[in-house]
Amino acid sequence: MRRIVRRTIAAVELSRLPVAFGAVANVWLMILLSRADARLAELPVATRPLPQALAAGAMVAVGFLAFGAALNDFLDAKHDRAFAPERPLPAGNLRPRRAAQIAAISMLGGLFGSLAFGMAGAVSAMALAAVILVYDAFAKHVPALGIVLAGLATALCMAVPCTETTTLLPVWLAMSQTMGVGALAYVLGDKRPKLTSRSAAIGAVGWIFWTIVLVALELERNDGAVLGTWTRGGAIAVPAVTVLAGAAVGYWKLRTLRGPRASEKILRYGSLWKSLVAAAWLVAAGMFVEAAAVATIAAVAFATVAILREAGPQLAEPVSWRS
Repeated sequence: MRRIVRRTIAAVELSRLPVAFGAVANVWLMILLSRADARLAELPVATRPLPQALAAGAMVAVGFLAFGAALNDFLDAKHDRAFAPERPLPAGNLRPRRAAQIAAISMLGGLFGSLAFGMAGAVSAMALAAVILVYDAFAKHVPALGIVLAGLATALCMAVPCTETTTLLPVWLAMSQTMGVGALAYVLGDKRPKLTSRSAAIGAVGWIFWTIVLVALELERNDGAVLGTWTRGGAIAVPAVTVLAGAAVGYWKLRTLRGPRASEKILRYGSLWKSLVAAAWLVAAGMFVEAAAVATIAAVAFATVAILREAGPQLAEPVSWRS
């Protein structure tokens, strides 16, 4: 029994499921915003029943997150034996073959979920799979390129439900969050090769390029308006304040941490932060019930992860009694 529990915990850790809800919240945000736009009423994202659309969106987000994570650990198994022996593969809790199977099944699950959003969604999902493959194969070892591709993967994942979306500001913000959190985790995690000033400058150029692309699409799809309805009644202040508050709390919680533990915590808190920002966008759009649901699920997911982190080692190992 404990062997099964240990392997299950290892599989969950390998696929990064504890931080998956941030990606799910971003995809759900785009589904809900797209369904509220009358100009998109004929698209699959709007014509499918909401539960089906949300379930398909969750499959896309979780599937591709797990695909990238499992493939990363499979390719880095030799490196992790030397530098991260506590990871599931070098620790012997899972075999490399199992990681490859998880990666393949997860990718297929993500692609299957994308079919609910039509051909455009499937093409976006395939582009997302290609970006993840490039990232895991070599880009993660080139800090400037890897950080930019991670942000691009976030944007593509959010585009899968509706590539024709007219609301691209949340996509830009989520992409920027991913790049910023990724860069911070890379630096504080003391990863190699180091993120030099030159690499940071190249990464900044990549961020500027994709910002220009998203702004151009926003202008084209909204008759020259960038912020659209977000300026009415100061609605944009809600996600803006949430972003600043999350950054302040993150800085306070992580100000003294360094090394792998800091990197892991940054990514975990970053996932919760993305969920709360997604809820804030829904508040700004007047979708208060949906915002409360996303925030509640995020809080429950975060609390569950915290409990499992404490209880996991006790469940996976036999209890030792003092004599």
